Amino acid sequence: MNLLELFDVVWRTRNLTVAGEQLGLSQPAVSHALARLRRTYGDALFVRLPRGVEPTPLAVRIAPVVSDALRAIRDTLAKPTFEPQAARRHFRMAMSDIGERFFMPRLWMHLAREAPGVSCECLSPGLDELQQGLASGEIDLAVGFFPGLGAQIRRQALFSERFVYLAQKKHPLLRGDGGAAALRHTPHVLASPPGSHHLAAVERVLMRRDVRVPIVLRVRSFLSIGPIVAETDLVSPIPSNLAQIIAGHLPLRLIEPPIELPSFDVCMYWHRRFDDDPALGWLRRLMAETFGTQAPASSRRATRQAMSHAH
Repeated sequence: MNLLELFDVVWRTRNLTVAGEQLGLSQPAVSHALARLRRTYGDALFVRLPRGVEPTPLAVRIAPVVSDALRAIRDTLAKPTFEPQAARRHFRMAMSDIGERFFMPRLWMHLAREAPGVSCECLSPGLDELQQGLASGEIDLAVGFFPGLGAQIRRQALFSERFVYLAQKKHPLLRGDGGAAALRHTPHVLASPPGSHHLAAVERVLMRRDVRVPIVLRVRSFLSIGPIVAETDLVSPIPSNLAQIIAGHLPLRLIEPPIELPSFDVCMYWHRRFDDDPALGWLRRLMAETFGTQAPASSRRATRQAMSHAH
């Protein structure tokens, strides 16, 4: 590389002294390096004249190739960048049905404005498939609650989520604070999407000996909870952000749980191989800015307001 750099500078300057100054080499070092180049190519390459040097026919022939090769190598040393407005990129993101409903409308508004050439695809893989996909790059980012992904997976918390109850506006559970006793006589519908680890912790609380709620219906998607609760006397504990969205479109109210239910962190996950990928770094920053620690505060305020209206 050093010899080719010398060749390129001598070719451009036609002066050995100037070439040495640009490369920080002494005159003897320049002469020694040029001698090595001549032995390597079996050609004089540059011939001294009264004013500088002139290239031989072989030097003229190889000069563009050397210049292009050096440029290509320098480009590999330049830090890659991501320009959202000009980018053409397809992101594959793993998230639950709740994630799609909560994240994608607002995320897409930002993408349409800031990165019009970017498209997204949502996936719902199992844990093993998610680990492999993040490692291979087939999945760019996972968003939600995915414990146990391994030491190679990076994790960044966006916000802490909690469960609230969703019920009809005039449901008896809204009247008074009966604690666990009130729940024991209230039929429940629970959503159990595949791979939702935090739901097992909620169900363990609901099935404790001092609680024992009647679970009369199970569904696979949280997105069906709203219509079911709106048309029946069932209640359901669901994440507060989704509850707020559902209650804004159906005649439902949010209720503070009479018992303490576990909370969980909603996080972003990616493989450490892609720590410095500029496109994925931009996407992670966008997610953090849009849904990070400031977003939950406004969400909690809205949830408290929705609960106050119920009473």
